Amino acid sequence: MPQPLKILSLVFDMPHSWDMFIHNNDSNTLVFENLKSMQILGDRFSEFDLQDGRKDPIDRVWPKLVIPQLETLVLFEIPIPADVAESFMSAPLKGLTYRGCSDYAHMLCQHSTCNLNELILSFDMYSELNTETFYHNTSAIFRNISKIPIVKCTVIDPDLEIDWSFVDWSYLTHLYVQDLADLDKIIDAISAMPYLVFASLSVNINYDTDPRSFVTMLKGLSRRYPKPVSSKLETLLISLYGIDSTLDSALYELKWYYPKLKHIGKVK
Repeated sequence: MPQPLKILSLVFDMPHSWDMFIHNNDSNTLVFENLKSMQILGDRFSEFDLQDGRKDPIDRVWPKLVIPQLETLVLFEIPIPADVAESFMSAPLKGLTYRGCSDYAHMLCQHSTCNLNELILSFDMYSELNTETFYHNTSAIFRNISKIPIVKCTVIDPDLEIDWSFVDWSYLTHLYVQDLADLDKIIDAISAMPYLVFASLSVNINYDTDPRSFVTMLKGLSRRYPKPVSSKLETLLISLYGIDSTLDSALYELKWYYPKLKHIGKVK
């Protein structure tokens, strides 16, 4: 006797990816009564090539989905229309992972997220229209999700230097950022996120700059910032490009500024 489908992993690389599940050609509705976990892997394109060279818009590629027991959803570089986003978020989701454009992440998170225990969002800046749109969308998400215990954000772009004055990521608990230019950027980033418990950051030191100046800056931290900050930060991992490994011990000066910091180390 066939077992009900509970886990589905689908590579979404053509307009007819759903055809194997549709038995009635007159219906555009797919019902997965027992599905608990869904993973859909796609690409960065919002349209798909048809055989005659035309493009098929995303609302024709997707069927109407009914997934009443879905608990875990992973979407990777996949464009989604508004009605599909609503179908996903109306399910009793406990975990949502999305990587791609912030427009689609914002579309998903506009719906209720109150059941989520974990939200993981990764943004590839090459998929973004511009940084202003990225700032707007991510701020709209991360300042309105106070009831989610774990909220992780990864920003993928070694050339992007985030202007923290334009973002409001108040309820982030985990942050992964590739490029922060200096110590002040690190402090500004962490200070803007009072619920942050884990941060993995990259500091790109210019090779024309004496690395010892960065160490001197760390050792003078208590003079520049005379009071420890009220922060929940427990783990801080930093990748130091351009700094000799023998100087890494200076990072422990940050423990004074973040009293709850239990672990500080290098990104492996």
